[in-house]
Amino acid sequence: MTISYARMGAPMMAVVVGVLLAGGWLGALPTEGADLFPAAPPLVETSAVTDSLHRVQMVRTAEPPVIDGRLTEAVWEGAAVVTDLTQAYPNEGTPPSARTEVRLLFDADFLYIGVRAFDAEPEQIIAKERQRDIVMDGDDHVVVALDPFHDLRRGYYFEVNPLGNRRDGLISPHADLENGGLQIQFEWDGIWYAEAVIDAQGWTAELAIPMKTISFDPDHTTWGFNVERVIPRKNETIRWTAATRTKQVVAMGDAGHLDGMTELRQGLGVDLVPYAKYTGRRETPRGNDEFLFKPGGDLYYKVTPSVTAALTINTDFSEKEVDDRKVNLTRFPLFFPEKRRFFLQDGNYFQFGGGAPTPLPFFSRRMGLGADRTPIDLLGGMKVTGQVGRINIGLLSVQSDKTDDLISKNLTVGRASVGFLDESSVGVIFTNGNPLRNVENRLGGADLTLKSSNFLGTSQVVELDAYYMQSDGEGQSGNAFGGRLLYPNFTWDGGLTFGQSGTNFNPALGFILQSGTRDYSGWLGRSWRPAGLDSVRVGVFAVDKTTLDGRPLTGDLSLPEVTVKLTSQDSLNIAPFVTREQYFVPFEIAPGVIIPPGEYTWLTYHLFLESAKTRAVGGSIHFDCCAYLNQGHRMNLDTTLVWRPSSWFNLAAIYSQVRLDLPDGKFTVHIGQLNLNMTFTRNLSWNLVGQYDNVSNEFGMNSRMRWAVQPGSDVFLVFNHNADTEHGWHSKVSELSAKLAWTFRY
Repeated sequence: MTISYARMGAPMMAVVVGVLLAGGWLGALPTEGADLFPAAPPLVETSAVTDSLHRVQMVRTAEPPVIDGRLTEAVWEGAAVVTDLTQAYPNEGTPPSARTEVRLLFDADFLYIGVRAFDAEPEQIIAKERQRDIVMDGDDHVVVALDPFHDLRRGYYFEVNPLGNRRDGLISPHADLENGGLQIQFEWDGIWYAEAVIDAQGWTAELAIPMKTISFDPDHTTWGFNVERVIPRKNETIRWTAATRTKQVVAMGDAGHLDGMTELRQGLGVDLVPYAKYTGRRETPRGNDEFLFKPGGDLYYKVTPSVTAALTINTDFSEKEVDDRKVNLTRFPLFFPEKRRFFLQDGNYFQFGGGAPTPLPFFSRRMGLGADRTPIDLLGGMKVTGQVGRINIGLLSVQSDKTDDLISKNLTVGRASVGFLDESSVGVIFTNGNPLRNVENRLGGADLTLKSSNFLGTSQVVELDAYYMQSDGEGQSGNAFGGRLLYPNFTWDGGLTFGQSGTNFNPALGFILQSGTRDYSGWLGRSWRPAGLDSVRVGVFAVDKTTLDGRPLTGDLSLPEVTVKLTSQDSLNIAPFVTREQYFVPFEIAPGVIIPPGEYTWLTYHLFLESAKTRAVGGSIHFDCCAYLNQGHRMNLDTTLVWRPSSWFNLAAIYSQVRLDLPDGKFTVHIGQLNLNMTFTRNLSWNLVGQYDNVSNEFGMNSRMRWAVQPGSDVFLVFNHNADTEHGWHSKVSELSAKLAWTFRY
């Protein structure tokens, strides 16, 4: 049993139904009387958006507006105006309950967006989040999706709430099976400006997006654009294009058009971001004190308006968020999400095989972290990302410092893909280097994505991904291949996946659960909108992992699972499922608790309750029980309680328990976490995380204060403390760091 700090990547329960797709009837609704629930207003299957309805001729302004959130400047009167937003949720295709006006201007240096969100009850507007990049699903907010290349695949995501709080991300063309919809890399931080004001008519917002922040093709004068407004107290989402429950605002294949984006400039295209960090560290009881000054920085250069080169020297990641603490009770490694900004910047250019979670040919956390996740200094690195015509490119190379066990080494990944048709692509990838051993490792691969957001002439989405990889190193070579077929829509959703990894397949710069295996998974679901409820979904899923000769390793088969979502956005999910595990050698799941070899099958009951994010007090309960293996019992409990009393304060308590009772012994794992977030202003925030588990008997605390002096320039004050609590309170390591990073833009 190992203790780990990570949010476990859920197993890819991927998904379904090639034979039904071939039949072409998934987009059709059942005949009257076929539903098991009372009928709701019929689902509107809209055709692909026509250019004539969603095309805007942009207006160039000689005088930039003042970004104060008020829309009072005369320049806005001459702006291009978008008013024809349509309800996408809950009643797609119907008029919205409140009017929204979006005004658009640009000059050589900025794209300006003004939003007037009318609301007859302005006192009911929800606006509680003021911390940069925090999730704002429970707040009123507006989202802008931009596709400057107009390649219908990638783009930029900008979100603002009535307090002027900002969140941004990079839009990926691949489906996100874990969270639904498309993948958005929210860890990306761009430099842009936004302000908002609540008034008697509702609320207004102004956004200014610098041309220096985004990449674009100056020869392409048409950009993809979509805008979405969310009114959470009404459970309502309205959108300019792709106004269906199936789609998202980031579905760039359905975006509208901004015409006339000409004569744009990015200056020299240089961002210089030097930093200076001072750290004091104390180790007890040895009494080792260390004081260290560390300078470094990043240099970003727009080789062309569509290609960015980045150079990092003496790279530092001290300000990143701390990982969540987890206990691993399986035979497979846990997945740890990347949180370091340098690797997340333009990270979507390195995605492979449709973005499937495993096996990954490249996983950036392999760079700069050891086998036990201890930091390894990076002496420097370079990255080139961007787009040339239909070709997307990504090249990343870093030089890691030597350690007691490892020599200094170069680690490199290259990725290229070519778009064809409207939303499809074919690409290659290579990696070189082994970050954890002093031996060579190389990997090459190719992938194909076929995607349509207008399947059979409707707004239904279909995606087919396939990949092949081969690794070489230590005198051995191995391959991996697989694919997935996805139908991620509202009425019917489903998919199928298959993957095989050879015994000697070793993606040293990537991630894999286990080599020498085959993985199968699938699901099928049917959703309704009964009267009085938001939605009901009934579905089945199956996941199976076997050895290459077909012997089972692990698998799950659900009996019908049911998900009910209320109009308040509170939700319930229940699912009994059968689990199968086979052990070929004894497995020590905990000290002194051995699972003997054999095949085991048991029934588990699953319950998940989650409250709406609009509630001042909310949370979730995740409960699994009761059998385990053939003669044991197991209970998993994960609970979260969140208190959001105001826009400047929120508190979250998280508790997890795993209780196992086996013939060889019994044990209980407790993990507790407390998160305190205080936002004194939109630019000054404090985050405190405290964590404890009874396996390591360690308490860890991370305190992080951030002052965003201006977009792209920050001051961080970070304090980390670790203590051993097994025999009283004994401090182990305390570390205090102050860091200043400043962006100079030319």
